[in-house]
Amino acid sequence: MKRTFLLTLIIVVVLVGMYWLPQISLFGVNLRPVDLLSELKTEEAADSTVTESQEEAQRIRQALAISDSIPEGMTPIEDFRDSLNIDREMDQFYKALRSVKKRVVRIAYFGDSFIEGDIFTANLRELLQERYGGNGVGFIDIHSQVAGFRTTIVENSTGWQDYNANERGKGFNPQLQGINSRYYVPCGSATIKAKGQNRVFPEHLDTVSTAIIYFTPDNGLKMTAMVNDEEAQLTYSRALVEPADTTDSMAPAPEYTDIRKAVVQGKIGRLAINVNGKGRFYGLALEGKNGIIVDNFSMRGSIGWHLATIPAETLKAFARLRHYDLIIMHYGLNMVTSESGYAAYCEKFKKSINNFRKAFPETSMLIISVSNRDQRNANGKFETMRGITTLVEAQRQMAQDEHIAFWNLQKAMGGSGSTYRMQQAGQANRDYTHINFKGGSVIGQIFYDVLQNGKWNYERRHSPKHSSGKQQAADQ
Repeated sequence: MKRTFLLTLIIVVVLVGMYWLPQISLFGVNLRPVDLLSELKTEEAADSTVTESQEEAQRIRQALAISDSIPEGMTPIEDFRDSLNIDREMDQFYKALRSVKKRVVRIAYFGDSFIEGDIFTANLRELLQERYGGNGVGFIDIHSQVAGFRTTIVENSTGWQDYNANERGKGFNPQLQGINSRYYVPCGSATIKAKGQNRVFPEHLDTVSTAIIYFTPDNGLKMTAMVNDEEAQLTYSRALVEPADTTDSMAPAPEYTDIRKAVVQGKIGRLAINVNGKGRFYGLALEGKNGIIVDNFSMRGSIGWHLATIPAETLKAFARLRHYDLIIMHYGLNMVTSESGYAAYCEKFKKSINNFRKAFPETSMLIISVSNRDQRNANGKFETMRGITTLVEAQRQMAQDEHIAFWNLQKAMGGSGSTYRMQQAGQANRDYTHINFKGGSVIGQIFYDVLQNGKWNYERRHSPKHSSGKQQAADQ
C-alpha cells in the first residue's frame, strides 16, 4: 500500500513539474504542454470573466438609469466621448478630484487674450482651491509680457532672450519650444524672481510649498536658488519618454528626454533662481503638495494652431514631469469673421487636439467655445457679431468629431448682447470683446458651477449615496 501511494505521488509530482518544461518537439511535431490543473484554471478564469461581465453590465445599467440633473438656466458641458454617455471624457478629471487631498490635480488652460493676465482663470483657480485645497498660481513664464498687469503673482526677470510662437520671424524655432509655446535662453547670467502677494486671494497665493523650474541644460550650466533670501537646495530629475511610433518590431527602448525639472521645497514666500551658463528654459511653477492648480497658458492673438507645432517628444516629457488631469483649449476671438464657414479652421485645429491627445491619453480634454462678441447693428442696438454663432457650432461639431467634451461659453454668458450688458456693468471693455477682472469673476463663477454640477452627476453615476437632490446642494 505504501509503495502504491509513493508511486502515485511521484507520478503526480512529475506530471505537475512537466508544466514548467519548455515545449518539446518530436520528429518535427510540437507536443502539447502538460497541465493537470488546466480544467480548474479554465473554470476559475471563466468564473472571473462572468463576474467581470456581470459587474460591467450592472455599471452600464446603473449609468443608463441615472440621467444628469442640470439646474435651470445652466449651460452644461456636453460630452461626446461615448454616444451612450456611460464612459465620458470629463470622468478622468472628476475621478482625479477624489484624490485631491493626496496629490496635486492640475488643469492646463490654453487660450488667447481672453485669459491674458490671469483674467477669469484667477477666479476659477480661487474657487477650486477654496473648495478642494491647493496653493499657488501654477506655471508662469520665465519672462512675462504681462508681469505688470497680472495681479496674482509678483515676478520679474533679467538676462533672458525670449522666443515665442507669435514671433516666428525673430529666430523662434518651433522644435525648441516648451508646452507653453515659448522658450528662454540665458544671456550668460540670468535671474528669475517670484513673490507671493496678499492683494488678491492671499490665503492661497501668498506662500507655496513647492517651486519647479523646467529647462533643458547645456554643458556647464549652473543654477542656485534662494528662498526667503536664504540659500535653498535644488533637486533635479528628468523623465523617461517612449520613442516615436515605429513599424519596426525592434523598437528602441525608452530614453531620457533632455527636458528636466529642478524642485525647491519649503515655505516659499519669495524665490530667486540664478542661472549661469547655457541652456533653454521654459517656465517656473509655484504650487502646493496637494489640491488644485490651474496653469494659465495664454497666447495673445493666437487661434490655437500653434499647439499642433509643439514637438510630440516635448509634450510627452511634460506629461511625465507635469501631469495634467484636465486640458482646456479656448480660442476663437482672433478667428471670427463675417464669413459663414469655419470648416478649414476646425480641421487644422484638430491637429492641436490630437497632438495633446497622444501625449496625454488619460487626461480629460475640453473645448470651450469662443465667447460672445457684440457690435452695433443698423438700428443702433448691440447684438452678437456675425460669425460668432457659426463658429460656436463649428467648434461644437469639432469636439463631437474628436469625441471630447465641449462647453458653449457664448450661451453660458448670456448669448447675444451679453458682452454689451457686461460692459455696462463694468465687467467688460468698450471693445465689447474682452472681459476685465470683474467680468472674470462672473464667468469664473459660472464655469465653476458647471464643473461642480458635472462632478456631482459623475458621483451619482458611480456612488448611490449621491442620488438625492439634497446631496447636490451640499456638494455645490
